[in-house]
Amino acid sequence: MTMMIGIHQQQDKVDKLYENLGLRAAPLTAVGPFSSKDEALAWQRSMQQKTDDCQIVDMGTADNPDSPWYGFFFER
Repeated sequence: MTMMIGIHQQQDKVDKLYENLGLRAAPLTAVGPFSSKDEALAWQRSMQQKTDDCQIVDMGTADNPDSPWYGFFFER
């Protein structure tokens, strides 16, 4: 299985991705909030280094300074 890892500021986009991939039965783990995009990216890099088989999910999230950042991961 591949570990899918990403960061975002909009949970609804993550929910839609998860649904589109047909993964309703697989556990989705959310982390955060992080105080900045840099902090969220550091978490993402840390997870990537700890996982042999992983893929980064680019959520295409705009950097909104008023919204916190979150991370997520799931197995696919």
